[in-house]
Amino acid sequence: MPQANEDPVLERALRDLAWYERITKRSRRWVAVTELTALATGAGAVVAAGIQAPAVITASIAGATVFVGGFRQVFGHAERYVQAAEAWSRLRLAVQRYTLAPEADRNEENLRRLLEEIEAVADAEVQSWVLSRRLAQPPGGQALP
Repeated sequence: MPQANEDPVLERALRDLAWYERITKRSRRWVAVTELTALATGAGAVVAAGIQAPAVITASIAGATVFVGGFRQVFGHAERYVQAAEAWSRLRLAVQRYTLAPEADRNEENLRRLLEEIEAVADAEVQSWVLSRRLAQPPGGQALP
């Protein structure tokens, strides 16, 4: 990873890049956990019903499956993973373009392009969040948190 070397715009880009990397990794782990749990509980409910397990066991496993489905919907880790990975990729490429240019060639134009990409990534994040909140709003109802 390149060093910032007293360049405040590059420092900001590297901080944002590290943040998106952490969010990507965390979201990917949550996706794996929720998907595997959904598969296991869904299969478990079918098996429990098939072997005629007591109703309380079958219902508990089925309830866990429904809970995991709701958890996925409420927290949206899969969507967050995709958004953070896209932001990380865009910023990584912008940082590479900037840092691969010889320091002597890093002029105002290069700096402006890097700053514009940082701002574009942040704006895309906000727009994505706003859109997801609008889609989560029930028709004629209050917006969800």
